[in-house]
Amino acid sequence: MARSAPSKGFLAREQHRVFLTVHALVMISGLLACALLNRRYSPDRFWVQWVALGWGALFLVHLAVFSRGTLATMGGGGAGSARDGRRPKAGALEK
Repeated sequence: MARSAPSKGFLAREQHRVFLTVHALVMISGLLACALLNRRYSPDRFWVQWVALGWGALFLVHLAVFSRGTLATMGGGGAGSARDGRRPKAGALEK
């Protein structure tokens, strides 16, 4: 039977992907704006790297949280699931 709507897992992964993409674009735009402000108003003192370091750390936290959430929606389980790295027992798939 064909599905009429995407699964909840797919929708959750899609939402995570969209949020992460938006965060990356905002981060890049914000860092570019900070770099221009740094160059314009205080070219003798380079401070934009601290903004980049903080924002990069927050982006990595965001990535880790969403990665865990995304992996949690990817089904799996059962014998031989690729997710847990186990192999099925010999003869477990034969019937």
